Amino acid sequence: MTLAECRTRVNATWAVGEDDTIEFSDVVASDLMSDVLVASEDQFLLVTSLTSEQVLRTADIVDARAILITNGKQPQPQMKKLAHKQSMPILVTPFTTFETCCALADCRDSPG
Repeated sequence: MTLAECRTRVNATWAVGEDDTIEFSDVVASDLMSDVLVASEDQFLLVTSLTSEQVLRTADIVDARAILITNGKQPQPQMKKLAHKQSMPILVTPFTTFETCCALADCRDSPG
């Protein structure tokens, strides 16, 4: 699935970066970054309601393709600054984490 399709499905907007061509093949949804660190998925989209730079640092360690923040929350200024520096795309959706996961549940089956 591409970030363009993801944005459409969850009514997301860009907070950092604007590359709709980035593809991901799985979703990891968690507010516990320790759980994200042990995720075995590859090329995934990190879905969380957290907005601190620790999320970005974790995403960088596990090679997440992008971050999607739920509940309409905006990334903190330090997170945005670090995301620009690391070229990590961040999207924001008004959907809850549960609604987001439901909307993206078939990303493995989606072409692209």
